[in-house]
Amino acid sequence: MKRLRRDLAVTAMRAARAANRSRVARVLLRGRSVRRLPLVNRIYHQVFRLAVTAGDRDAEARYRGVVLTGPLWDKTIMPSVSGGYYEEFEVGIFEQLAEASHSILDVGANIGVYACTGATHLPPAGRLIAFEPVPENLSYLRRNVDRNGLAPRVTIEPMAVGASPGELTVHLSAEQSGKHSAAAANVGTRTGAITIPMTSVDAYLAANRLPAPDIIKIDVEGYEGFVLQGAVQAMAASPTLLFELHPELQENCGSPTGPLLDLVFAHYPQVFLIDELSNHLRPCTRAALDAPGTIGLYRSNLLAIGRQEHLDAVGRLIHA
Repeated sequence: MKRLRRDLAVTAMRAARAANRSRVARVLLRGRSVRRLPLVNRIYHQVFRLAVTAGDRDAEARYRGVVLTGPLWDKTIMPSVSGGYYEEFEVGIFEQLAEASHSILDVGANIGVYACTGATHLPPAGRLIAFEPVPENLSYLRRNVDRNGLAPRVTIEPMAVGASPGELTVHLSAEQSGKHSAAAANVGTRTGAITIPMTSVDAYLAANRLPAPDIIKIDVEGYEGFVLQGAVQAMAASPTLLFELHPELQENCGSPTGPLLDLVFAHYPQVFLIDELSNHLRPCTRAALDAPGTIGLYRSNLLAIGRQEHLDAVGRLIHA
C-alpha cells in the first residue's frame, strides 16, 4: 500500500510539473510557475507529504542512484527530488562533467543533491569539496554523504564563500531550504538570520595548497557575483563553471548580473545557457544575455566551459 501510495503521488506530481512546463501555462502565467498560486502549492505539498514522509521532520527519496534525506517542510527541493525531476537536466550535465574531472568545488551544496550525484560519477581518485553554511542543510548534507558511502571522496566545509574571507549574515527562509540568502529580500517568509564564517575560493585553495579545481558549481541565491570575485586566480586555470543567473536576486545581494557576466566572459569564450525545456545547451553571447526574455523560468543557469574534455563530454547537448 505504501509503495502504491508513493507511486500515485509521484505520478500526480510529475503530471503537475508537465502541465506547468506547457506552452499554454507559460503564456497564461507570463513565465512564472503555477506553484506561485497558494492553493496549487498547498495541494502539491500535501501530495508530496503523503508519498515520502520518513518521520515527523524528514523526507527520504532515491534520486539518480543515491538516497537523499531532507527537511519535510521544504516546499521545493524534496518534492522534486522525490518525483525524480529536481533540476534533472542540470544534474545530468553535472554528472557527465564529473566523469571527465578529478576535482570539484560545490559552493552552496544544500542537502547534497549535486555533491552526492557528482561524487558518484568522479573517477576513483576524484575529490569534491562541498561548502554549506546553514546548520540544518549542513546536517542533512553530512547524513547524505555518509548514507551513500561518499565520505572518502567528499570534504564538507561548514562555511560560506564570497569575495574574501570574513563573516557573512545569511537570512533564513521558512519556505525553502534552498532559499536562504545574504539578502533578506530574497528569502520570502523569514525565520531569522545567522552570521557565519566565510572564505573565498582563492583563499581556500591557497590555505589548503590545492590546485584550481576542474569544476566550480555555484548556487547561493544571488551571491554568485561575490563568489566569482573571490575566484579570479582559480578562473585563470579555466575550471568549468555551472552557476545560477537570477538578476533580481543578485541585485538584492548588491552584485548585479552585469559585472558578473563581464567577469565570466572575460575568462571564457564558451558560455552556454541551459535550456531546461528543450534539454539543450544554447551558445550565448554577452549581449544576448541582456536581451529581454533571455533569462527566465527554466532558463536561469549558465555553463561556462574551460576544458576541452568538458566540451567533449556535453557536445551532443549543444544546439544553436
